[in-house]
Amino acid sequence: MDFWVNNMNLNLIFNFPFFFKAFAIVLSLFYLLYAIVIAKQTQVMNETLQAKNNGIFSIVSTLQIIFGIILSILAIFFL
Repeated sequence: MDFWVNNMNLNLIFNFPFFFKAFAIVLSLFYLLYAIVIAKQTQVMNETLQAKNNGIFSIVSTLQIIFGIILSILAIFFL
């Protein structure tokens, strides 16, 4: 038993950088999915309602998708 305790490399079991990278990638992909859903809902809302600010809502939802893509790329390639 002492052999396993003394020779166990805790860095391999609890590899914090790996978990951080995995969570960052998963969360950035969830944000991208969220931004796509919000953009679709904004598109449906713009077709249903007629308001003066439809263009602003579309621009904000498109910016969210662009931010989600950039965030996902950064998380995948730079972490």
